[in-house]
Amino acid sequence: MSLASALPESLRNIRPVQVLDRSMAKGRLAHAILMYGESPGQLETVAHAVAQQLLQTQLPPDKHPDCFLVRPVGKSRQIQIGKSERGEFPLNSIRRLVSDLQKTAHAGGAKVGIVYDADRMNSAATNAFLKTLEEPPAGTTLFLLTTRPYDLLDTIRSRCFHFHLPRSLDTQAEDDRWLQWLHDYQVWMESVAGGGLNRTQAADAIMSAYGLNFRFQELLSVLTKENLENAKSSLPPDIDADALVAFESGLSRGLRQRLYAGIESTTQLCLRQRLIHAPEESEFLVPALTRVTEQLEKIAGLLEVNLNEAAALENFFLQSLRIYTRAAKK
Repeated sequence: MSLASALPESLRNIRPVQVLDRSMAKGRLAHAILMYGESPGQLETVAHAVAQQLLQTQLPPDKHPDCFLVRPVGKSRQIQIGKSERGEFPLNSIRRLVSDLQKTAHAGGAKVGIVYDADRMNSAATNAFLKTLEEPPAGTTLFLLTTRPYDLLDTIRSRCFHFHLPRSLDTQAEDDRWLQWLHDYQVWMESVAGGGLNRTQAADAIMSAYGLNFRFQELLSVLTKENLENAKSSLPPDIDADALVAFESGLSRGLRQRLYAGIESTTQLCLRQRLIHAPEESEFLVPALTRVTEQLEKIAGLLEVNLNEAAALENFFLQSLRIYTRAAKK
């Protein structure tokens, strides 16, 4: 069975999958693969399918004795190096992964290691992992999955074969609740993009922004819970509490990134449509679009260092309102 046939239709014909499929067929698959993109779920789907092909099994990766997984743990979502306890390294640590990979395969064939959210390795874990990456045990394939590849050290990235799953493949569900939120956001955008609001209109725009922000927080929470329930079937049944907290945090982060990408796309589409119908506004709308996009990217970056979600989006709405108002006055 080919790799493509084991994947959802949306992933079957993309170039990374085709290259991986050909490489496996020729026995030339790289020993270390850095797979990155904006959807953690898609990264896992492809990596798991490749692992099953390499191990010649239909078992999920966490069920196979020759597939070893490491995830971030705790609220800080760090991948730990792991301290020896009675001669054994703890599960879900880099040293345990390295130790397991050094052993003879239970099934006598390939061994696979998967590091989820690889950018969350702390410095000690990175240094411990680097030697294995440089000199992997025979028959071993390592997967590093991340949505932030440039947070990995150059020494890690340079030793991996890179596969990028592009944004266009993002299958974030077109949930009716999210589509309605985007529609309402677009209506808000259209009401403020031209500037020139009087006090009453400005006050209404601010109140509407607070309402949109409140609904966004609720929707993110609900979608995260729903996605977590759907994803639990792919988690080890004995996953510990710290790893589960980290998994939920990572899921929320990935979902949030996709939602913010939707806000950015809607913002650009709204302003471009306005430019088509009101080309005379291009003098202030074009630079306004640039500044609003920069503002959205800025707060998305700050959220990665734990800026309060509600405060970040509130700031975006208020800054957007100021940008449109000031641009229209020039």
